Amino acid sequence: MRISSLSQPQRMLTTLETGNTQIQKYQDQLATQQKQTLPSEDPLNAKRVALLTQQQATTSQYQKNITTANDALTQQDTLLSSMSDLVLSLQDQLRSMNTATKSTKDFTTQLSTLTEGMVNLLNSQDAEGHYIFAGTNRDNPPVTKVAGKYQWQGNQEGVSVQVGQQQNISGSTDVSTLFAANDDPLSFINSLSQLAQSSSSASPDSTTLSTLLQQSSEVSAKVGSARGSIGSRQNQLTQLTDMYTDLTAANSEVLNQLQSPDTAETTLQLQSWLKTVEYSSKAYGLMNQFSMFDVI
Repeated sequence: MRISSLSQPQRMLTTLETGNTQIQKYQDQLATQQKQTLPSEDPLNAKRVALLTQQQATTSQYQKNITTANDALTQQDTLLSSMSDLVLSLQDQLRSMNTATKSTKDFTTQLSTLTEGMVNLLNSQDAEGHYIFAGTNRDNPPVTKVAGKYQWQGNQEGVSVQVGQQQNISGSTDVSTLFAANDDPLSFINSLSQLAQSSSSASPDSTTLSTLLQQSSEVSAKVGSARGSIGSRQNQLTQLTDMYTDLTAANSEVLNQLQSPDTAETTLQLQSWLKTVEYSSKAYGLMNQFSMFDVI
């Protein structure tokens, strides 16, 4: 069997090229703190990084949606809380009227103020000028006054917010039925308005006051139910926030392992290849000085 005098130098050159490639690779990893600069260096790892990066971006969007929805619900709950306080004040006012000897006109100012207060709350706007309780018809006030009577102009269509891959949550609250009775969405408010506008010098009608007191109790219960719905949704959002926080942290740890090199291990590998190239270079130099003809 014959061995060409060129085979060994060629092998040595291949070893040197491989060594220099590895040295460059580990030097780049230490400089950039990235395991790979091109997907082709490790396609499987690159695919896992891409999938996790995409999941992180999707999770981040869900978290932003949750924050937006939660802020909106908090604002709605604050307004409903104020509405509840007004209803309680109205109940006190109606009870006072029911037991008082003064005429209705003596309570006109207080009733008008409380009634207008509820209308103003229903027509509340957000920072962007949208009407909060108007449903999807957010550019127009949900309550208007036509010919001395309040009318509901909003709709019952909610604003759905995506907070998961297949999970949506309502970011709005339907208040169209809170004051409803007898096919009039604003029956309670209109009844109060009529009572406040009464100029009769006679004492308030006890039947009317009793009816309004009963309606006010129903309104109070409906407002409480609406706030309960908001609280339930906010609890869901809190649970999702905690889940996404944990998921983001876990994915970040995995991404770090996939993308960032182990500095100590990479340094050892670099030193090993530097030695390999150093010894191979010396061997290659000595081999070039040797010839088969020297032993003939």
